[in-house]
Amino acid sequence: MSGALTLTGSLSLLDELLSSSEHIAYRLDFVRGGYDFISPRAANLLGIALADLHARGWELLDEHWVGDDRERCFAELVSLCAAAPGRSLSTRLEYRLRDAAGNMTWYCDSMTVLSDISGRPLTACGIAVDVTLQREQEKALRDSEEKYRATMDAAQVGVFILQDYKFSYVNPKLLAMFGYRDKELLNTHGPQALVIAEQHEFLIGKMRRRGAGEVSEPYELTGLRKDGSTFPMMVMGRPWPIGGRPASVGTLIDLSAQRQIEQALKESSNRYAALFEGAQDAIVVADIDTGHLIDANVEAELLFLRPRENLIGMSFAALHPPALTAAYKEAYTRHIRAGRGGPDEMQIVTADGDIVDVEISTNVIETAGRQRLIQGVFRNITQRKLTEAQLSLAARVFESSQEAIIITDARAVIISVNPALSGMTGYAAEEVIGRMLPFLGSDRQSAEFYSTMWKTLNDEGRWQGEVWNKRKNGEIYPVELTISVYRGASGRVLNYVGIESDISERLAAQENIRQLAYYDPLTRLPNRTLLQDRVEQALAAAEREGKQVAVCFIDLDHFKVINDSLGHSAGDQILVQVSQRLLDCIRRRDTVARLGGDEFVVLLSEITPDSAAEVARKILAAVARPFNIERHELSVTPSLGISLFPQDGRDFESLLKYADVAMYRAKESGRNAFQFFASDMNIAALERLVLENRLRQGLERGEFILHYQPQINVATGRIVGAEALIRWQHPEIGMVSPGKFIPVAELSGLIGPLGDWVLREACRQNRAWQIAGLPSICIAVNVSSVQFRGGRLEESVREVLAETGLPAECLELELTEGTLMSDAKATVDALQRLSAMNIRLAIDDFGTGYSSLSYLKRFPIDRLKIDQSFVRDIVTDPDDWAIASAIISMGHSLRLKVIAEGVEHANQLEMLAHQGCDEVQGYHLSFPLPAEEFAELLQQQTFASQVRQQSFDMGD
Repeated sequence: MSGALTLTGSLSLLDELLSSSEHIAYRLDFVRGGYDFISPRAANLLGIALADLHARGWELLDEHWVGDDRERCFAELVSLCAAAPGRSLSTRLEYRLRDAAGNMTWYCDSMTVLSDISGRPLTACGIAVDVTLQREQEKALRDSEEKYRATMDAAQVGVFILQDYKFSYVNPKLLAMFGYRDKELLNTHGPQALVIAEQHEFLIGKMRRRGAGEVSEPYELTGLRKDGSTFPMMVMGRPWPIGGRPASVGTLIDLSAQRQIEQALKESSNRYAALFEGAQDAIVVADIDTGHLIDANVEAELLFLRPRENLIGMSFAALHPPALTAAYKEAYTRHIRAGRGGPDEMQIVTADGDIVDVEISTNVIETAGRQRLIQGVFRNITQRKLTEAQLSLAARVFESSQEAIIITDARAVIISVNPALSGMTGYAAEEVIGRMLPFLGSDRQSAEFYSTMWKTLNDEGRWQGEVWNKRKNGEIYPVELTISVYRGASGRVLNYVGIESDISERLAAQENIRQLAYYDPLTRLPNRTLLQDRVEQALAAAEREGKQVAVCFIDLDHFKVINDSLGHSAGDQILVQVSQRLLDCIRRRDTVARLGGDEFVVLLSEITPDSAAEVARKILAAVARPFNIERHELSVTPSLGISLFPQDGRDFESLLKYADVAMYRAKESGRNAFQFFASDMNIAALERLVLENRLRQGLERGEFILHYQPQINVATGRIVGAEALIRWQHPEIGMVSPGKFIPVAELSGLIGPLGDWVLREACRQNRAWQIAGLPSICIAVNVSSVQFRGGRLEESVREVLAETGLPAECLELELTEGTLMSDAKATVDALQRLSAMNIRLAIDDFGTGYSSLSYLKRFPIDRLKIDQSFVRDIVTDPDDWAIASAIISMGHSLRLKVIAEGVEHANQLEMLAHQGCDEVQGYHLSFPLPAEEFAELLQQQTFASQVRQQSFDMGD
C-alpha cells in the first residue's frame, strides 16, 4: 500500500513537473499514429485536445509543421531505423512548428527511436526543447557580422586592427592602397613596413603610446606601397581592447587626390590673380548680401576714375546712373538667380559724372565660407558703338539699295556685292565673289570700249555710261553703270566701287504700259480700246467697199457659279481656254476681244448674215465642250447677240450696244443660243434695265414680302409645312410677279442677296408662329444655284438658325435637279454637311431635269417634289399620270416623302391620294397667303374634311 502511494505520488509529481515545464515530453506510437503520452503544454500550444493527441496526434500535427520539416525529420528517422533494424537508437532533430496563434517555434528534439526487425519505426520518446530565442540570437549575430564585414569591405578608407604591433585585420581598401593581396599583411608585417624608413621611429613611438592607452590626434605619414612607390596619407587610431587584450583600431586615408586639389587651387589662385590684375577689362567683385564692392582691378580704377580704396565699400548700384538703377537691379537679380549673365549693354557713371556705355558679364561665386559673391566684368564699348552705328548705317544703305553695288580690290577682283546684284543677275554672292569685274559683260561692247572705260576711270577716278551685261541665264540686259576709284593716303588704288541700274525694267515698263492700254492681261486678247480701233477701221473699209460687218457679243451662262464655288483661279482658267476656242472659230482677219469678266466680242469683217450665223453656231459648239479644270469636268454655255453694219448701226458704240441687247434676248430665250438684233429688242432691254434698277432699290428699301402656301398631309389632312414664296410690293407699280423679276435677278446677280433675305425672313416668321403657340410646321425655302454654289450656304443657314432660334428640323431647303447635278460629286459633300445639321432637303421640280440614279440614292434627300407640269394634266394625259406614279413609287422605294405641287382640282388630289402621294399643295387647297392669314389657317386646320373626303371616296 505504501509502495502504491509512493508510486502514485511519484506519478503525480511527474505530471506536475511535465505540466509546468517549458519543454515537451512525449511517447509516440508510429503504428497507432497517436501519443501514448505527451505533456499537457503541447495541447495548450497547439490548440489540440489532449485526448485527440493520444488518439491520432501524428496526423493532427500535419498542419502545424513549417515548410518541409515534417518530411525531412521523418526521412531521417526512417533512414536511422533502416540502418539498425530492431534496435533502440538515439538522435537529435531540429524542426519548426506553428502554435494555435500561428507563431513559429524552433524545437530541438532529443529522442530515442525503436524499430522492428524490418527497420520500420515503432515508437519514439523524447523531450522537445524550445530553442527559438537561441536561434534568433544566432541569426542576429550572423546578420551583425555580415553587416560589419560589408561595411568594412565597402569602406573607401583603409581600416586596420593592431595587436602586438601587427595587423590582425585589414579591409580590402587598405590592401589595394598598398598593393598587397588578401591576408598578405596579417600577422606577418608590422605597420612600419608601410611607411618610408625615415618615419619608422616616429611610427613606433606612436604605437607605443597608443598601446599605453593614449589617444592621439590624426597625423600624416608617407605611405610605402609594395612596388616601392610612395604617397601621402593620414593615420587616425585609438586604443580598443579586444578579447581582453590591448589593441588599437584605426583608418588610413590616401591624401594624393587632396594634395592634387590643393596644388590645383594654388595654381588657379595664382592664375586668377594674374588674370584679375592683367585683364584688359574692368573687373569688380561685390558681396551679394550687402551689395558692396570688396575688390577691383586696375582697369576698374581707370574706367570709374576712382582709386581702388575708394571703389571698395561702394554700393554696386552706385556704379550706374540713378535713373537706371531700378532696371539694372532686375537684370542683376536674373544674373544671380541663373548663376551668371550677360553680356548686357548698360551704362556706368564715372567719378566726373560722365556716362559711359559698357558691356557687362557677371558670374556668381560661392566661397568655402558660404559667402556669395558676384564678379562683374565691364568693357568700355563707347568707340565700338560709334563704329557700329556708322557701319550699320553703311550696311543698311548697302543692303537696302535698289541698285546693284559691286566692290572690288585693286586688281578688279570682286570682294563684296549687295543683294540687289543677285536679284539683277541671278548669281548668288558666293558665285560672284573672287571673280574679275568684266565677267558680267556681254559681247555687245568691244575690247576697245572697255579699254577706254578703264583708262578714263584711272585717269579721272570715275566713269559713267550705259553697258550691256549678261545674266546667269544668258539673257542680255542694259544697265546704267557708275564706277568710282578709292585710293589710300599714298595714292595707291585700294578699291573700285561700281553701282549699276537695270534700265531694262524701264523699257519693260513702257512695253507693259502699251500692253495694258490695248490688251487684256489675262487672255492677251485685245481690250475695248483696241477693239474700238479695229472696229472703226473695219467700218471705214466696209463703207468704202459696200460690205457688211458683224459684231458678236458673247456672255458665258452661269459663269458666276464657277467663280463662287471653285474660286476665281478656276474661272480664269476657263476664260483663257474660252478665248482660245473663240480664236479657233474665226478667220485671221477677224478679231476676238475681251471686254472684262466673262464678256467677249468677236468682230467679223466682210460678212453676211448667213455666214455670221454659221460662225455663231461654231462658237456655241466649241464653247459648250466640257472643260477639265483642277480635276473637275465643267461645262459652260455661251449666249450670243449679233448686230450688223450698216443696217443696225453705223458706229462702234451703237453696234456694241445692240449686240449686247440681242445677247440678253438669247439668254431670255433659254441660253446657249444666239439672236440677231431686232428693233423691238431695244425697248425690251430698256424695260429690263429699268426693272433691274428698281429691283436693287427694292432690296435696299425692304419692298419684298413673303407669302406662304400650305403643304397638306394626305393621310391626316393637316398642315405639315409651308413653302415661302417671295412677292414684290412696289410702291408705284404695285405687286410685281416673281416670273417677271426673278429672271432679271438671276441675270443681274441680285438673286444671291434676294435668296439670303428670303431664308432669314422665312425662318424668323416660322419661329414667331411657334412662339405664338401655333402648331409646329416645316418652312420650305427655295435655294438658287448661285446660293448653293456660292460656298456660303452652310454658313448662312447656321447664322440664320442661331439668329432666329428656329430648330433646324423646322427648315427645309428646296433645290432643283439642275442645281444638284451640275457637279454631283461636290454636291454630295455639300448636302451631307447640311443634312448633318438636321435640316430637311428636298428636290424641287423633280422630273423636269436629269437625275443620275447613282447619285440620287447618295443624296441625303428627305422629299421629292413632283413638278406641277406633270400634275396639271394628270387626269387627262396618261403620260403625266405614268410619270407622277413612277416618281411616287421611286420616292417610296428610296424611303423618301413625295409631295405634289400645283394641285388645282379635286380629281387631281383624288388620283394622287390613290397612288399614295404623301403630301400636296396647290390652289385647290389654298393660294399663297400673307403671314397673318396663313397663321389663321394653321390655327383652324380646315383641310381635314377635303382631304379625308378624297380618301373616303377612294375607300368606297
